[in-house]
Amino acid sequence: MIDKKTKKFLLGIQGGKGSFNEEAAIFYIKKNNLKNCQIKYLYTAEKVLKNLILKKINIGLFAVYNNTGGTVKESESAMKKYKFQIIDKVYLPICHFLMKRKDVDTKKIKKIIGHPQVFLQCKNNLKEKYPNLKCISGKGNMIDTAKAAEALSKGKISKYTAVLGSKRIAQIYDFDIIDENLQDFKNNQTTFIVVKSI
Repeated sequence: MIDKKTKKFLLGIQGGKGSFNEEAAIFYIKKNNLKNCQIKYLYTAEKVLKNLILKKINIGLFAVYNNTGGTVKESESAMKKYKFQIIDKVYLPICHFLMKRKDVDTKKIKKIIGHPQVFLQCKNNLKEKYPNLKCISGKGNMIDTAKAAEALSKGKISKYTAVLGSKRIAQIYDFDIIDENLQDFKNNQTTFIVVKSI
């Protein structure tokens, strides 16, 4: 199915702009030379699979496992509800950056927002370096770190919140990077699967 309006082949992903899912999707598109492929940002694995079943996208991509944090629970839960076929896998090295808005003093940061899986990958370093900051994950689309970063940039969540995610997020929203490589293990890698409907 090609989108009739844009004439594009649609790849739906779990994340938003600046997410690791987007990085994995870009890698997959280049590897397979999919010149007419357009990324559709769906933020959750549930939405990716639902859109796939409803034929609103051609293929989907989402994270399923990380060698530090283990199984991505959000994806695991969604996968139990839908039938699909795995057509490829993408393995991506993951480095986590802590960032904030430029108009906020680092000392005034009260909490860190990120995907639950991100906190699992950085658990020890966060406990050691930022024990006083509360770690929270958003609900619905806001579970996606990139979507939460967008909300922070637009003032939709407290400006005294830091974001834990990809370096690209800081570039997109012009955030200051507070800390880098917060993953507990240097060789941190996530497995993403590419899926189609049966």
